[in-house]
Amino acid sequence: MAGLDLDMPAALATVREMGASGWAAAELLLAMRMGLAAGSAARRPDSPGP
Repeated sequence: MAGLDLDMPAALATVREMGASGWAAAELLLAMRMGLAAGSAARRPDSPGP
């Protein structure tokens, strides 16, 4: 995850605008971060294909 970071104030504002709070907000932020990690891994030339 080196180099991957979320702008937390913006991310929290986004999930609030989506109507999420509490655990739902935490789950959305986790899903966003996991998506960033998956996308980064998929772009690496040494990553195994599907």
